[in-house]
Amino acid sequence: MIVYILYSMLNMSNKNNLPKLNTEQSVPYLPSVGRLLGFSSKNCNKLAEKMLVPSGLTLRQWILLTALWRADGQTVGELAVYYRASEPSASNLIARMEKKGLLIRKHDKKDRRQVKVFLTKKGTSLAHMIDFYSDVNEALFNDFSEVEKEQFMKMLGRIIDNSQQKIQSLDST
Repeated sequence: MIVYILYSMLNMSNKNNLPKLNTEQSVPYLPSVGRLLGFSSKNCNKLAEKMLVPSGLTLRQWILLTALWRADGQTVGELAVYYRASEPSASNLIARMEKKGLLIRKHDKKDRRQVKVFLTKKGTSLAHMIDFYSDVNEALFNDFSEVEKEQFMKMLGRIIDNSQQKIQSLDST
């Protein structure tokens, strides 16, 4: 079922019932869920980036802002975990966002070793964009029924859980 839904997301149009992603391609793709998820993720990110252009934000910036709109004053480490990035990568993104006037870093008054990140007025003024993901979801689920949307989200959750369990079992061996 998940493969069928992923195929429909990628606009199936060829007789092999596989996504048509490259017209120059002579060998059909194998039915790999990982490949389909990778293509889907790339397309979702590209769509979100294009939809964000009017706001002046990148997708990475929007993701980080969503954490601060819900809980301002998080540490760089907490934001890195939320963003699923290394602390240096999150710190670099935060620095670029500081230059844009969206964020400011301050040392924690109780523990000067800790650096917390806060929204500026400019960053707070964009909080209306917290539900931006629903606009992206709406575009992605354009021709899906409510039941299909719910099933798809549950299946993706299961794929994430299954992959994390397998990774943990491989790490422990």
